[in-house]
Amino acid sequence: MIALTLALAALPQATQSDYYTVDFLPSPPGEVLEVGGLDFFSDGRLAVSTRRGQVWIVENAMAEDPADARFHLFAEGLFEGLGLEIVNDELYVLQRTELSKLVDVDGDGTCDDVECVSNDWGYSGNYHEFAYGLPVDADGNFYLSLNVGFFNPEWWHGKSVVKDRGWLLRVHPDGVTEPFAFGMRSPCGLGFDTHGNLFYTDNQGDWMPVCPIFHAQYGRFYGHPAALNWTHAYLDSQTIASDTVPPERARERAAAWIPYDWSRSTGNLVPDTTGGRFGPFEDQLIVSELTNGRILRADFERVRGEYQGAVFPLLEGVGSTIRVRFAPDGTLFTGLTNRGWGGVAPADGVGRVRWTGVTPFSMKTVRLRETGFVVELTEPVDPATVPAAADVKLYDYDYDYWWEYGSPVRDQRDLAVERVSVSDDGRWLTFVVPDLTAGRVMRGRFAGLRSASGKALLTDEFAYTVNQIPGHHVSQERVAKTVPPPPKRATGQQGWLRLTYGDALDAWDSSGWELCDAELDPADPHRFVTTKGVNALCNTAAEHPSEYVSKAEFGDVQVRLAFMLPEGGNSGLYLMGRYEVQLRDSAGVLEPGPGDCGGIYAGPTWPGSPPLRNAYSRAGVWHELDVTFRAPRFDAAGNKVANARFERVAIDDVTVQEDVEVPEATRGAWPGEVARGPLRLQGDHGPVGIGNVRVKALAPDGEAPPTSGWTSLLPEDDDLAGWTRVMSASWTLDDADALVSGGGRGWLFREHGLPRDVELRARCKLNDGGRAALVLGARDVAGQPTGYELVLNASFPSPEKTGSLLGLAELHTHFVPPDTWFDVDVTCRAEEGGTRLRVALNGVVVNDVLAEGAPLGDGLALYQHHEGTVLELERLEVRALDGE
Repeated sequence: MIALTLALAALPQATQSDYYTVDFLPSPPGEVLEVGGLDFFSDGRLAVSTRRGQVWIVENAMAEDPADARFHLFAEGLFEGLGLEIVNDELYVLQRTELSKLVDVDGDGTCDDVECVSNDWGYSGNYHEFAYGLPVDADGNFYLSLNVGFFNPEWWHGKSVVKDRGWLLRVHPDGVTEPFAFGMRSPCGLGFDTHGNLFYTDNQGDWMPVCPIFHAQYGRFYGHPAALNWTHAYLDSQTIASDTVPPERARERAAAWIPYDWSRSTGNLVPDTTGGRFGPFEDQLIVSELTNGRILRADFERVRGEYQGAVFPLLEGVGSTIRVRFAPDGTLFTGLTNRGWGGVAPADGVGRVRWTGVTPFSMKTVRLRETGFVVELTEPVDPATVPAAADVKLYDYDYDYWWEYGSPVRDQRDLAVERVSVSDDGRWLTFVVPDLTAGRVMRGRFAGLRSASGKALLTDEFAYTVNQIPGHHVSQERVAKTVPPPPKRATGQQGWLRLTYGDALDAWDSSGWELCDAELDPADPHRFVTTKGVNALCNTAAEHPSEYVSKAEFGDVQVRLAFMLPEGGNSGLYLMGRYEVQLRDSAGVLEPGPGDCGGIYAGPTWPGSPPLRNAYSRAGVWHELDVTFRAPRFDAAGNKVANARFERVAIDDVTVQEDVEVPEATRGAWPGEVARGPLRLQGDHGPVGIGNVRVKALAPDGEAPPTSGWTSLLPEDDDLAGWTRVMSASWTLDDADALVSGGGRGWLFREHGLPRDVELRARCKLNDGGRAALVLGARDVAGQPTGYELVLNASFPSPEKTGSLLGLAELHTHFVPPDTWFDVDVTCRAEEGGTRLRVALNGVVVNDVLAEGAPLGDGLALYQHHEGTVLELERLEVRALDGE
């Protein structure tokens, strides 16, 4: 991929509303329209299908005032309509398991009959097995695409466990269904261009480095290996595609790879056939984008037999757009949804985009030449604003083709521009680039260009995917390059703790914060509108806003979280309660300072550290923050011997701080030796949304955990010498000598031998739905071991989660996911007033309680709570604490 950046003098951008207006149809009262399909009847009525299984007919959808639109429920009870098409005024809906024709037999405006056109594909019941559609070709054939499934425990590997998952199908008018193409992951959108070529979008993830647009051709393979299961070669040989090894099958190149910061979840695409009623982009493909709430456009050319070309941002602030469709009057209608997928406000409903009639100054096309490329403009350029060759900065890069979720930019390099020229009519810019290379993408920005009439650019960026170069030999290079597979991982969450999963407030001092859904208030984008939900944690107490402070304390730590800000929003993440990473609405800031998003905020005399670049997108969009922090170091006398250090701060995987030493804390003086502190999320400077907070305790540089004094309690063979089985649970040693529980319910009891003051550490894994326990200080009471019961709960529906001490201190946050190895460390020590019990998970203390009295006994028990629990232990060790 060649990414081209033109570093020019920064000038104000054009105002989008000068050229396009955006409004939204009021949804029916009490209804949530999670749109999956849009199309128009010949009389102008709009049909809308939804993920909730409804179909609505909308009259007056094109009225000047959106409030004049009238919704009528035509059908309900369908199975998630993610595609809709009207053919000869007959309505077809794509459900998860069926392409259906909906018939109004008696003409009363309500569906009477649901006729099955085709259900000739598989469905296992997996949550991710979506079916998308539904364009129709000139012969009346329907096209639909089928998502792969994602299953525990290796949820990141897409799998095709039933027929044709990961395939694009063609359904003839008589219902005959045939495989058309394969190798799709999450192919959310399909559409024809004006020449009858079928294109589809996919979503980034395993085997898809970022979101692509592919030219779909019969019998071709597009990269995701799971679909190979349903090819004749794999069926005949009873072969199952590998999740991790790249297949040998040749794969097609994408016509475009969309930059990650432009699109994370791409929807459908439609050609502009409005005859100029939507602006100067006739015949180009208009592309919906869900996560960032954008509309993009794509313009392709055929070079050496392959489609390739440029993608441009077009519009922002259109909501979570998954579907686009042009109305007869040239209005672009948008279908919105983001439940479970993430996105921006509005989260659902029907929107409209209309051209004002004023032509924007914009890049219209990018065309490759043998020695460079040319850019076509919608209006003549002011030659004085065209950069000299030396002022144009180009860089190029590519991606990894592998099983990991997406890929970072790879092999980035600078390119030189030899010459820039302007055509006589001012509408074409030519760039000579001697080192132009296939298998990369050009990305360009013309922030300083002005039209001859003084207009700033509406669209000032592009990304061009270079598969072939005119006049060069045919290239076999691909943007997504095959690389050695990365190391196999367990669940991707090993070593991490989830601090906001389950009861999102229990692990925090959180007065004034609420678990909810949040989106920008359309009437006032400086605030959020919150509704009942589970996707955001917001400081909703208007009168007394407070901070969100973790109960656990951390020293060296990696922190990941999602955050969203309104316009003008200002918050921050404090490490150890003292060192602040600034979270601030910094949209459009070209030279960010320490107070901008990603900056490390100043101390009393230290000026702070500005971010390396502005990676913040805009208000109302969820961003991912990733911080690696090293705590300051103190000697035995409490004197600081090393400053705190931010190893890395990244926003949306873009590094904004790297190896920054911080001599002063943002807040608070040091009361002598302090090695740990809480996470503190600022909530008193205005609204902020937080989500999915995860932490990983890091071992101090150069230090290793203690190894002396530990005694392993794991049995040496299946005889389980020293242990007693109680009730029906079975226990065995696997090939790696890990202790594994089987079916049944019951105990494995070691009656004697634990010191009075003891530390126990274990490395555990618990299956999805499993519940177990470690019981310390146990003795046999009426045939049942009884003592301090440490709960291990993967996802069993009981309030006590992993880390709870039953009857003493219950925890309600799901710190550890199922099927993930995690470390447990428990200390049990006598002190004045009773027994001090302290529980750490993955190196983080999550429970600390003083129990009355002394332990009942000196035994240890492993408890399997119910049938179906599988507990694995690859380490189980104890040691006596000081004084024993």
